[in-house]
Amino acid sequence: MMAPGMRVLVVGGTEFVSLALVRALLRDGHAVSVLNRGRRNDRLPPNVGVLVTDRKDHARLRAVLAGVRFDAVYDVIYAPTTGEDVSALADAVEAGGPHVLFVSTGRVYDHALPIPYSETTPRGYYWGEYARHKIAGEDTLLARHRTGALSVTIVRPTHLLGPLNTRNNETFFFDRILQGRPVLVPGDGRWLRQFGHVEDLADALAAMLGDSRALGQAYNVTGEECVTQVGLVELIAEVLDRPVELRHFDPALLKRFDKPGPVFGQNLVYDCHAVYTTAKLRTELGIRPRYTLASGLRQTWDWYRKEGLDQRPVDFSFEDQLLALLPR
Repeated sequence: MMAPGMRVLVVGGTEFVSLALVRALLRDGHAVSVLNRGRRNDRLPPNVGVLVTDRKDHARLRAVLAGVRFDAVYDVIYAPTTGEDVSALADAVEAGGPHVLFVSTGRVYDHALPIPYSETTPRGYYWGEYARHKIAGEDTLLARHRTGALSVTIVRPTHLLGPLNTRNNETFFFDRILQGRPVLVPGDGRWLRQFGHVEDLADALAAMLGDSRALGQAYNVTGEECVTQVGLVELIAEVLDRPVELRHFDPALLKRFDKPGPVFGQNLVYDCHAVYTTAKLRTELGIRPRYTLASGLRQTWDWYRKEGLDQRPVDFSFEDQLLALLPR
């Protein structure tokens, strides 16, 4: 269904998800430009056009995009990005009538409801301002889709893994297991987590480009496996082929510290399940991930060592303080 050779704008383009997307779009033969603040454009592949501005400067955004036309626009970055920021981008590109693909999040769903979460699960503000901003972005674009002003697709990824991850999750555990340190586990470590690989997300985003079946739709995009917090650590230890010691702790202990440090990845501690169905993506668009959780972790582990991250200094001082409070 994908139309080759389209003119595509990626808002972002140099970080984790957006850089993987740029590479996928170039692979598929599209003419790609990026719009960002110009801080990491040395990462970009050759032949990528660059528009430099801060998307939150709405007047400057309009000026930079005036007279420029794209067949598709990917809104990827979160700065944090409000509904007003998404609306300003839509205003600036609307004249060309592009297909706008908005990278939202699975956290728009009300996670107080039973799992798994599908695209029909009620949205809500369980995740606070982050969810509020993403819902506002979705709503402003879908309203324009309903009026015919824009063609819109909403994509809702979950936790992501892969090289250049901006979240210190899988690498957090690599650091500790590699050095033979215990891994602190909040509570009994039973909460379910679901991960997708960044390249699978980029491939899905690229495959939706210009696909009439995806217009006006929202899709969960993630891996097809879920795992407990403990299961994730055990799988990572298996990938690294190293033993791991799990030390469970009461999360209430963190309240003793004025500024507690990370203890279980960057954002994997929360007390609820996070499980999503990808049936709609598979049945409607035929899109499935290439990576399993294990193969994605292996690929990231290879990258971690190749980049020399196994030699980086890591501050374990907060964990040592917490470990000192735990009985042996």
